[in-house]
Amino acid sequence: MKRCLICLIALWATACTKVEEIRIPYRPVYLELDLAFEDRGLLELYSHRIYMPNDKTLLAIEKTGFGGVLVFHGMDIGFGAYQAYDAACPFEAKANTVVAVEDDIYAVCPVCGSRYDLTAGGIPAPGSASTYRLHRYNVQPAASSVGSKLIVGN
Repeated sequence: MKRCLICLIALWATACTKVEEIRIPYRPVYLELDLAFEDRGLLELYSHRIYMPNDKTLLAIEKTGFGGVLVFHGMDIGFGAYQAYDAACPFEAKANTVVAVEDDIYAVCPVCGSRYDLTAGGIPAPGSASTYRLHRYNVQPAASSVGSKLIVGN
């Protein structure tokens, strides 16, 4: 009887775990950011830039995901300060519904009005229609860089 009770509790506990749904379809992402030249505007705290597929400054090998890539410079020191997200609103989940940055720290959807806090990892701000966070991409220093280049990818 005791074993059955333990098994039931274990089964109940695993059945109640929350699974975060990914609403943004997979698309390749690869950006080479040069903080010394083209992307030097990202050096300022709370600066951002959205890289869209039709951006003429991108190299042929660079890919911008589903709705574009939003790169944000947060408060952490070093390369950990940079975060990258898909620019498509995860609530709407449409490539042409792209967030805009307001008040330097919120990404806001023009359709549903959802606000995402960029300083907190792209989570929905209180009162938003969305319960999904912005889809995040990896940001790391370029291997051959001396501190001025970042690679964004998935």
